[in-house]
Amino acid sequence: MAIRSGLAAQIGLAAESTWGTYVAPDHWYEFNEEDLSLSVERVESAGLRANNRVLRTDRWAAGQQRVEGSITMDVPSKSFGLLAKHALGAVAITTPDGATSTRLHTHTLGDPYGLGLTCQVGRPDSSGTVQPFSYAGAKISELTLSNSVDEILQAEIGLVAQTESTSESLATASYPTGNQLFVWTQGVIQIAGGTVGVVTDFEVTINNGLKDDRYFLGAATMSEPIIADMTTIEGSMTVEFDGLTNYNRFVSGTEAAVSAQWTAATEIESGFSPYVKVYIDNARFDGATPNVGGPDVLTHELSFKAVYDGSNGPISIEYQTDDTAS
Repeated sequence: MAIRSGLAAQIGLAAESTWGTYVAPDHWYEFNEEDLSLSVERVESAGLRANNRVLRTDRWAAGQQRVEGSITMDVPSKSFGLLAKHALGAVAITTPDGATSTRLHTHTLGDPYGLGLTCQVGRPDSSGTVQPFSYAGAKISELTLSNSVDEILQAEIGLVAQTESTSESLATASYPTGNQLFVWTQGVIQIAGGTVGVVTDFEVTINNGLKDDRYFLGAATMSEPIIADMTTIEGSMTVEFDGLTNYNRFVSGTEAAVSAQWTAATEIESGFSPYVKVYIDNARFDGATPNVGGPDVLTHELSFKAVYDGSNGPISIEYQTDDTAS
């Protein structure tokens, strides 16, 4: 019998061989919260019947079924590559020169069609039973990475899925050993190749522009979402107002590269540490004027958006780990 609260909850994911077909979880994650939920529309007749004032039991039917929500977690040094791959669409895994156990997963934008995840959430009930809620045909619609002073690097993973089932067996959670987290003191933020040493928070969001309302006659469940809009990559950072360099990028419309990297404390092997690095080749800055709000040090919010120069990839997420595959 499990603990009768969220302390017994678990989340596992697995890549699907065929989109929408359940696969038992094989990647396990510590998580902070989740709100994945099923909604079922109702179709009701508006037909009039003499002296009938209330909807009849035979005049409504189940409509579209939809699963959506998000998972928030601290970014781990192992197993995060699966999520980054499904968020961006493509990955190349290489062994850095001189390394043996270390792998560098470089994630770039690719067409995610055909990629699917099964996500199983174990939700404990008050009787001490962990009830398995399994979501097949899941796709990552949005990924946000964020970090602030005195915090751990977090990921919020927005998901849409085709089905929910409570009939699959609860999988046994098995977490990676030696998993590390990335904390705020390990972060380095750069603009145009120069380190910005006065950043208090950083956030970047990738929205894939998925069309997730593909419903057709004959089925209540969603057909596989496809990219049907521009992918938007937007973010912001709050910095102390330390001069006009950053402000002038906003005023003059000067584009520059933005990177953010967090490196874990314990090496995988000599000379190679786990790290997460977000790199935007060309960012447009849409910030605002720094204002005086009192006697405190002035701060400046730098909002940015990735733009494509037609040559270099708009964004990459590097993930150095000892995972040999996503």
